[in-house]
Amino acid sequence: MAGSLQDQLKKSGLVSKKKSQQLDAEKRKKIKAKNKGQKSNNEIAEKVKQAKLQKNQDDQKLNQQQQQQIKQNEEKARINQIIDRAKIKDCDGDTAFNFQFNNKIKTLYLNKENYDALVAGSLGLCQIDNIIFLLPKATVNKINSINPVYVVLHQDKPNTTPESESDAPYADYEIPDDLMW
Repeated sequence: MAGSLQDQLKKSGLVSKKKSQQLDAEKRKKIKAKNKGQKSNNEIAEKVKQAKLQKNQDDQKLNQQQQQQIKQNEEKARINQIIDRAKIKDCDGDTAFNFQFNNKIKTLYLNKENYDALVAGSLGLCQIDNIIFLLPKATVNKINSINPVYVVLHQDKPNTTPESESDAPYADYEIPDDLMW
């Protein structure tokens, strides 16, 4: 009694040859469908996993952008509050002060006291929403420490005379008496 059960059933006459072939075909179809289903299930699972990973990354980027926008809005509100408290009012005058803002030369008309203080560096200029404000040096330093984007004009050092700076590198050299210009 060697052989498969199907061969034994054919020999005994319980199963016909045609029925045996149908059973074999059904068996092959089931195996093929099972293998195909496993591959597609694995592929689908992999695609779902990648989609979830991509969505998580997109969500993280969006969250970071939102957090940064919130931080910028808070920073702007804080600077706006500082400027409102410390801005110098009644600075209009006849003396023109020219400065560069957004790659353009702007003119601000100030009274003589504010003009001298601005040139000396004890005052500075800051901007919010393209509006220029005249502020004390301490306030400009505070705004500069928060975000230097809002500072338009800030002088840390008092102005030195240009002659003393330009002569400094040649101070060690003696000027000859017979030099002809």
